[in-house]
Amino acid sequence: MENLVIALMQALCAEQVLSLAKTGKLLGIRRSQLERLLLLLGHTDSWGGIDYVAQAERRGRPVIILTEKGRALCAQMQASAE
Repeated sequence: MENLVIALMQALCAEQVLSLAKTGKLLGIRRSQLERLLLLLGHTDSWGGIDYVAQAERRGRPVIILTEKGRALCAQMQASAE
């Protein structure tokens, strides 16, 4: 699971917006696994979560975007890589 979290965050840091279909293919996981990962990395009132990503809709397609907290994490990751 940790590897999937890291891979997703790295992809989002690079792309900013990813479709659910592209993300599933990129990570090599099924939609149900992706939904569980997004539940962990996102935030809902009933389940909580760490609030790094959110789901949105762009041109009629469901996508994953970074939240403010997620963008801050990307900035930290990039700074530590330099």
